Order: sequence, then C-alpha cells, then structure tokens
Amino acid sequence: MKFKDIGILLISGILIFSCNGKFGGSGGGPPIDVSGKVQGGYRHLLVDMNSDSTKLVVYRGDYVKFYLDDQDNVQVEYPLNIPELGVSVVLQDNTLDQPFFKMKTTGSYQFKIGDKVGIIEVVELRQSNYSELGAEEAWKLMLKNPPLLLDVRTKGEFSQGYIKGAVLIPLQELQARSGELEQYQNQPILIYCATGNRSTTASKILLDQGYKDVMNLRLGIMGWASKGYNIQF
Repeated sequence: MKFKDIGILLISGILIFSCNGKFGGSGGGPPIDVSGKVQGGYRHLLVDMNSDSTKLVVYRGDYVKFYLDDQDNVQVEYPLNIPELGVSVVLQDNTLDQPFFKMKTTGSYQFKIGDKVGIIEVVELRQSNYSELGAEEAWKLMLKNPPLLLDVRTKGEFSQGYIKGAVLIPLQELQARSGELEQYQNQPILIYCATGNRSTTASKILLDQGYKDVMNLRLGIMGWASKGYNIQF
C-alpha cells in the first residue's frame, strides 16, 4: 500500500491566544509553506524515493512520521537516519504504523532513507495572529484578561498537575474535538503542553481551522512551574 492511497496526516501541542497583540514576540510574517499534513498529532511526510532530491520543512515541536512513495517497490524496509538528531529507525513500505520522533530544535539536518539523501528543515511557527508567551507574560495576561486555557498533554500528564482553569484536549484528539472550542474562535486562547513543543503543533491546528488569536506558552507547564506559579493537583 502506498502513502498516496492512504489519505494521511498529523498534530501536536499547546496554545495561547491573545487578541490584543501586546504579549509575546514570535508572531508576524506570512505563514511558512511546510511539508506534509497533520493528523492525530503527527505530521506525515511523504518521500518520493525516485526523485533526485528532497527537501522537507516542518515546525519545531512537530511529531513527524515518514512515509514512502516507492514506485519500483523493490524493498519492504528502509533504514532512516538523521545523525544530528540522533534518529535511527526502520520504515516499512506498506504500513501506516511508522515510528515517530519529535523535532525539538530549529535548523537544517541531512537525512538518509536507504540510499536516498535529503534535507529536513525545522523552523519556528510565525503567523500574524500567533505569538509565544513566557510564563510571566502569561501570568499577567491571565490576571488582566483571562483567555481560554487549553492543555494539550495526555490525560496521565494532566492528572499529575495542571494550570488552574485549564481545559484538557490531548493533542492527538484536538483536530477531531476542535468543535468543542468553536465559541472561542474569535477570542484569546492560551495553549500549553509540557515544554512548549506539542503546543506549537496544536496552535497551528487551530490557526488552520480559523481561530483568530492563538498563543503558545513558551517552555510549557515546566517553565511555568520553574517560575513558582501555582500548579493544581
């Protein structure tokens, strides 16, 4: 089965929306043309094994899965290596259940799938209605004009501590459940995860669905707790 026959794609993260544009410093600029699509918390990347060159662009914080388009179908397994990121896995040519890994650091990295060599570029999410907030900025915003607070971690993580008032929708469920947030589409939403990576993916999911004011809690709940702000149990 080829990737093009499957109808794929992916997700991940935590967000913060801010209508007044006074907080955060990472918004602005046109959306970047990234590769693949997000579904179920993962960005699915299709690689043409018969092309001369491949360059992929993803966001920092994306959980990515590689899929293969191999018209020759000469082998079933392909080793994938991204040495600078410590990635070494085996891809199956005929399955949806590919291994995944998180893109934690911006930069350009060479990857190799079998004999195929390409480049994957990891970039920051930048968009006019998106911004990133530090813990102190988020705290001040919540005191002044409380946004919807969205936690996109897992249920297990949430049970170990959360920011007061947060609504839990795990990243892997966000696309399917985004309608639950429809009444907040034009209002500020503050999204967070553990460290600020998954929340980037979550932010992009909501932005793509027409949400107007999205913010990402930089460094997530761990950064929040490190500044001494309250965690609920």
